Amino acid sequence: RGEFEHRTSIFEGAFRAWSHLGGLLPLDLETKPANDLDPLNFPLTDDIRLANSKKKVKKSGSDEGGAGPDVEDGEDNIDGVGGGGGVTAAQAQAQGGDDKRREYPYEPLPRSGLAHPFVQAILSPWLGPDADQDAIQLGLTTLRTWWQHRRKGESGSAIVALGTDRMRGVVEGYTRHFFNLAHCLVVNDKEQPPRTLHGKMRELEKSRNKKGKKRSREDESIKAAAMAFQSGFGPRKGGQMQ
Repeated sequence: RGEFEHRTSIFEGAFRAWSHLGGLLPLDLETKPANDLDPLNFPLTDDIRLANSKKKVKKSGSDEGGAGPDVEDGEDNIDGVGGGGGVTAAQAQAQGGDDKRREYPYEPLPRSGLAHPFVQAILSPWLGPDADQDAIQLGLTTLRTWWQHRRKGESGSAIVALGTDRMRGVVEGYTRHFFNLAHCLVVNDKEQPPRTLHGKMRELEKSRNKKGKKRSREDESIKAAAMAFQSGFGPRKGGQMQ
């Protein structure tokens, strides 16, 4: 249980931080410090990603005759490498889980894997500094599996394991730590951002490029008009105007 709590608290904190970063606006990243975007003090409200996700689930259920999305046996018990031996979400709430837990939209891990410093930072506190290459690769596989299952929400076993006041504090500490790290990597080091944020950044860049081209054309028109004015109405020899 101790190993499970340790690993899951790291993964969950990183997941919440990456999810929060993905929901921010590019302009806020450019104009506000990380402290003013903190996921604990400034949680996102009315997150459109959650609304879109629920619409997809509802549509999937309608397409399948109201059965809802397929859920494999034990899927709610995922502890990072597979199901089994856990508890259901309903059992977790009965054992002290909070039915008002915040929902965090799913943001995929960086595609670059271990080449991305954020992924390295997730594995480091779990595996320790002495982990060899095989352990690191196995850790990456475990993280990817856990992260993919997190798409459907926290597992019941994780809710129970991290539901105490002490573990909630641990997860929040990791959330803030990983958010500050991810913010620095994306804003200062220009590392790959979460997918949703990346899309918004591209749209902002396109908009700015269009405005820049329009402004450039307007400047050229103004210059051309000024030159025409000067050539047509400027001073002539002998001090006479045309």
